[in-house]
Amino acid sequence: MGNPDQPRNADGTWKKGKLTAGVLAVGTVGAMAMSGGGAAASGGGAGAGGVAAESVGLSGNFAARVRKGKKSARKGKPDDAWRDLNVRKLKDPAKKALNCAVNSYGQVREFLLRNPCKELDRQLFTLEDTAGNTFVVSVSWVRMRDRGDVGDLKRLIDTDGTGSIAPLGFSVLKSQGVRFTGEPFRSDPKGNLLVVAEAAVASGKPDPALMEAAVEIAVELPG
Repeated sequence: MGNPDQPRNADGTWKKGKLTAGVLAVGTVGAMAMSGGGAAASGGGAGAGGVAAESVGLSGNFAARVRKGKKSARKGKPDDAWRDLNVRKLKDPAKKALNCAVNSYGQVREFLLRNPCKELDRQLFTLEDTAGNTFVVSVSWVRMRDRGDVGDLKRLIDTDGTGSIAPLGFSVLKSQGVRFTGEPFRSDPKGNLLVVAEAAVASGKPDPALMEAAVEIAVELPG
């Protein structure tokens, strides 16, 4: 089964993926206001999943914040990364588990039953923007026993309708009306580790581009 919170495609499967440039562009004004930049948007293209100014029309200042946030994340400094992005961390519970299958769903669970992971770490960041809107960023670090399984898991988890790793506190979040739709979403393989990050609105109307940027930063955090 897929995540019931995810929207469906025309063929009935559940959608999963990154926000499109068109959707991100809707949030440009809010993101620029948060960054404090009023510079004109630059043109051009960027790699898939990027939130650089060239891809979504964001101000250069915002793009610089994202780059700085990624650098802080790679150093294992999430608090610095969120400050770089100009958001405030409210909560960040974390939990370790040895069984990935029981903390996943859909075909991803079936895969992890056949190919057990070595360890699973999950963390849930609750972030607040300068306007008081809040959103959550779920990060899962799936450490596999066989490095060769990481690529197969990534291909599966990136495919619409196949399931995923359940965010930490998923049942509680759902009862509070928080819905993970698979957008924004990103997975990143690192040796025998697959990092999975996604975000969901908690309250208000946080900028979609800001949420995408937070996911891009979160996936850089070391396990």
